[in-house]
Amino acid sequence: MREYNVVMRKFVVTQKDSVLTLLHFIADRLSLSNKKAKQLLDDRLVFVNRKRVWIASYQLKKGDNVEVLAGKTTQSEKRTYDILFQDNYYLIVSKPPDIVTNGPDSLENDLRAQLNNKHIRAVHRLDKNTSGVLIFAKNESAFEEMKKLFKKHEIQKIYRVMVMGKIGKTTFSVNSPIGGQPAVTHVQLLKKGENSSYLEVSTETGRRHQIRIHLASIGHPLIGETEYTRKHIENTLHREMKRQMLHAYRISFVHPYTHQKNSATARIPHDFEQCLRVLVS
Repeated sequence: MREYNVVMRKFVVTQKDSVLTLLHFIADRLSLSNKKAKQLLDDRLVFVNRKRVWIASYQLKKGDNVEVLAGKTTQSEKRTYDILFQDNYYLIVSKPPDIVTNGPDSLENDLRAQLNNKHIRAVHRLDKNTSGVLIFAKNESAFEEMKKLFKKHEIQKIYRVMVMGKIGKTTFSVNSPIGGQPAVTHVQLLKKGENSSYLEVSTETGRRHQIRIHLASIGHPLIGETEYTRKHIENTLHREMKRQMLHAYRISFVHPYTHQKNSATARIPHDFEQCLRVLVS
């Protein structure tokens, strides 16, 4: 389990500082090596004048306001996970943010060790900073059967999302191609605050980063979005989110072996809940 202790560090660029690049300014002000300062930029945790900037050579000017999401992520010695469903074929797990689905130091490897089964394999993926339900197969045959359901679009996935701005419509769809391929996203407004909205989202297609791209394209990027928006982020709380507020809430499918309808729901994680409570309550 990982816990976060995040602080927004704020600085104003002086005339003397204006000769520095953003990388060297951060390294100097936070007493970091250039390598560690570069990591903050690569993680897109730096804002200049309320706009996210990750270019190391960015030239600062006198009077620029620089904000850095600094802080430490602490991790317990042993990671364990909420298992939402398990039988002889599949394992459905609630993935926390800040861990990759597979590869080295991944959720997949942790589950193999936790359950003493080297054959466990992720059937699909969530981004490192996305939380929520993930299906793992316990053997190769089960993996292939579940992949067939994904290819035939017979897996129903529901997401919960926090976005910037107040959305007026109760329900709507975004139908615009991604990478030249058709992409359809359905949106339902659950709750809205002064400058934030809480949504339930489903997709007809599974394009990479589809929800993030579609919501940014209509002027409502995810809170914590690092890639698909270049706008100034006026709200301080929006800038303080270290990850995109995207949670894979529920997944449903007909089990390939038992032919029964299965559904699993992952509770909203702590950081998402905090964001929700502060911004739309």
